[in-house]
Amino acid sequence: MDITDTQLTLNQLQNQLTLTLDNPSSVKLQIKQINLIQKQLKAIKKEVNLEIKQINQTASQSTPDSLISVGLDIFGKRRLAGQIRQTTRRAIQAEKINLRQPYLNLKDYIDMLILEGDKLKLKAEQFLTNY
Repeated sequence: MDITDTQLTLNQLQNQLTLTLDNPSSVKLQIKQINLIQKQLKAIKKEVNLEIKQINQTASQSTPDSLISVGLDIFGKRRLAGQIRQTTRRAIQAEKINLRQPYLNLKDYIDMLILEGDKLKLKAEQFLTNY
């Protein structure tokens, strides 16, 4: 998944999230279009969640035991070996956070767009009720 392409797609979908309150048949059609856009957004969000899950799995599969720490363990330097493993785990965790952050930002953006669509649908429903 390319983040830049996904961002462009999201921007295009955001531009399509519009509502013109003119006549009931037009508003009903616009509600259907908003529903379709929201379905697309939810599908993109699933892809983003899969990317995040893959990043988490990759980070958890990398072994924090380095050759140095194992060697230190063998020679009785357990405290130093533990410090090396802890430093390695922290580095892996920091890398995982850095890799996930763009995807988490995309998720927040998608959630904001879905909410925007819900607000537009509420306005449309109010219009249709009062028409």
